[in-house]
Amino acid sequence: MKAIIMAGGEGTRLRPLTCSRPKPMVPVMNKPVMEHIINLLKKHHITEIGVTLQYMPEIIQEYFGDGHDFGVNIRYFIEETPLGTAGSVKNAEEFLDDTFIVISGDALTDIDLEEAIRYHSEKKAVATLVLTRVNVPLEYGVVVTDGHGRITRFLEKPSWSEVFSDTVNTGIYILNPKVLNYFKSGEMFDFSKDLFPMLLKEGQPMYGHVSSKYWCDIGDLIAYHQCHFDILDGKVSIVNEAVQIRENVWAEENVEIGENANIAGPVLIGRNTKIKNGAIVSPYTVIGSDNVIAEQSSLKRAIVWKGCKIGKRTELRGCILCNKVLVKENSSVFEQSVIGDGTAIEERAVIKPGIKIWPAKTVESGTEINVNLIWGTKYSKTLFGEKGIVGEVNVDITPEFASRLGTSYGVLFKNNARVGISSDEASVSYMLKNSFVSGLLSSGVEVYDFGQQVLPVTRYATKFFGLDGGIHLGTISDNNDSKLIIDFLDMHGANINRGVERKLENTFIREDFSRCEAKDVKNVKLIDDFTSYYLRDLINRVENKKLNYRLLINNSSVLFENMIIPMISELGCKVDITNLQIKDINSGRTMNATAQIGYLSSQVISTGADIGAMIENNGEKMILIDEKGRFISEEMFLALTSLITFRTVKGATVVVPISAPSVIDSMADEYQGKVLRTKTSPLEVMGKMMANNVHDSLMNDQFILNFDALGSLIKIMDFMKSNNLKLSELVDQIPAFYITKKEVACPWNAKGKVIRQIIEESNDHKLELMEGVKIYKDGGWVLVLPDAERPVCKVIGEGYTEEFAESLTDIFVNRVQEIGQGAKRESSE
Repeated sequence: MKAIIMAGGEGTRLRPLTCSRPKPMVPVMNKPVMEHIINLLKKHHITEIGVTLQYMPEIIQEYFGDGHDFGVNIRYFIEETPLGTAGSVKNAEEFLDDTFIVISGDALTDIDLEEAIRYHSEKKAVATLVLTRVNVPLEYGVVVTDGHGRITRFLEKPSWSEVFSDTVNTGIYILNPKVLNYFKSGEMFDFSKDLFPMLLKEGQPMYGHVSSKYWCDIGDLIAYHQCHFDILDGKVSIVNEAVQIRENVWAEENVEIGENANIAGPVLIGRNTKIKNGAIVSPYTVIGSDNVIAEQSSLKRAIVWKGCKIGKRTELRGCILCNKVLVKENSSVFEQSVIGDGTAIEERAVIKPGIKIWPAKTVESGTEINVNLIWGTKYSKTLFGEKGIVGEVNVDITPEFASRLGTSYGVLFKNNARVGISSDEASVSYMLKNSFVSGLLSSGVEVYDFGQQVLPVTRYATKFFGLDGGIHLGTISDNNDSKLIIDFLDMHGANINRGVERKLENTFIREDFSRCEAKDVKNVKLIDDFTSYYLRDLINRVENKKLNYRLLINNSSVLFENMIIPMISELGCKVDITNLQIKDINSGRTMNATAQIGYLSSQVISTGADIGAMIENNGEKMILIDEKGRFISEEMFLALTSLITFRTVKGATVVVPISAPSVIDSMADEYQGKVLRTKTSPLEVMGKMMANNVHDSLMNDQFILNFDALGSLIKIMDFMKSNNLKLSELVDQIPAFYITKKEVACPWNAKGKVIRQIIEESNDHKLELMEGVKIYKDGGWVLVLPDAERPVCKVIGEGYTEEFAESLTDIFVNRVQEIGQGAKRESSE
């Protein structure tokens, strides 16, 4: 016997599951539902199969091919225009030369087809409908049979007032080919609405075979979810290659499960999936192939398709995630929500129950979604954050992304431009650097490849060679190489400004670039060991060639260690390098930054070090600890570098952000210097330093003090040596100041209102509106600053005592909360 699988359905009620695939290709237990139908046919020795197609036919054809890999023979029949259920089968009439079976490609069942075929034969029927009993028949064709099984009446999708039976049509028919003679080819014709009423009216022998086996029409998202639970409960028999690895936990091949992962069945885990330590997978969860479930994440009654990344401390509750969905850390997706293919849910986002998000959307950090997201594009309006581009490797930042971004950057320059590029020692950085090189070359620029080096060296090299720009790729120091930061540099070695960032974003997102001709592709210039030139320049700037200090440095970069040891030794210093990934004794987790600073402080004291420093792996920023074990805050470090600048060069101008302590102004008065305040972004600070570079060596020195950890450390020690000061004594020369920094949640749509109302309410005080609003009040000041990347406002306050700074800051924290909550109530109304 031959079979016809009707596989032309769009599945509109299943969207967004079916936005990128026809309904028969929606996976059930990690296989397209149509594959379960083919397995059922094969089980009952039906291997000659015709498949009728209409919506996205190529996806089904590409997956199943000629059927050989599935142990059957398949022929396809494509409808150019919709023909109805009977019309689509008529389209395959040449394939049908005897009694045949028709079955839907988007239902799940284990009905005994051989039993139904025998029944059809015994009754000598022209049409046998396989029936089942359901509690709520409103969405089905209701059928009534007499005592012999002969159909006497049916009604398609009745209302409650019309319901006359709980026996419904499953869409599985055994048919004599002569029934196709009742209508013409190419004619819109339906089995239930047209053909079967016609046969009934003529008195043709038409029977109903009632099956007690499982059948589920996957017509909506609730049914889709339920059929998975039914399979896990053993209510339906399907072909399943997974093996039971523990009680009620089934896993396909090459699954990795962390030692402390908690998995309670019934659960299915797809091939190549990794479930990390501390993850919780609760009953009735189905996980597809090639997924990563990160530490402390929790999944309950969730269906996760393939290629998804589930971040740390996320919650998935009764939801469906389609292919390649990214859910970043601390986010939650709740019951009956569906997330479409390729969607990225950023950190701390909340997807409320019942929400549907169409494919390729971006849910911004901290956003609460309580309406469906249907329209829009995949890309956020911005690629750049506060500094550079940050993303997860092979999730946000892929080789394809890097190549396009390289081309987009290259086309911003004029002909014969030259761009330098470097990376840290991580293999993922090297991989993506090569992708960037390809993209840059395709734009026609000449590439200087500096290999592996830290960011400050690349800044120096860009300026040294007179290049038009530069790129540095480095992993973020969070115990793994999964996150990358990309810094784009201008001709001075500083990060590109906001204007250039916007041009680059627009070029990238619009793909508004043309590649050069093949003859214009340049060779790559390999620059080996430029780091030695950089180190020699730093040493040449030092007045005291023997510093004789003992240092304790925390840094995990091999590149940085290879730089600092020979240089420090040449200057007569001793250095101990540590890599503090300190584990808490009780939890076993890596300590946070505050705990690590505390530990390093104690080590500085116990080892008798003169200076302790925690230095970023990219070599740009550091946290200093004096010989007494005192941690030097970010604000104190700004004051310290400003003091060194004022005392080194008479009449110096220092560039500091608007949030810097007022003590810097007092020191400027004392040393006849000037203070130039700018916005808080590192880009703005860099830009002002370069724009006010009246004395080239001075501005370079100030740039080094703020954006080159090794150079800054050397300059601070040189100043200490020249003035015979310990680090603690130098810090104590800075007058006391008290700054309090807090963050407060603030919805995106309330930020403008917050700033406006605070300005209106503070009119009787001195105000600065360079960035956010800075209010001078009662001898102190408060800066209310909306965050550019998260739904929060930063509130920074300075006062003449610690208590006053705290009190002043809290006044505006409370005011931001009140205005934000009011705006939220207004939007909900």
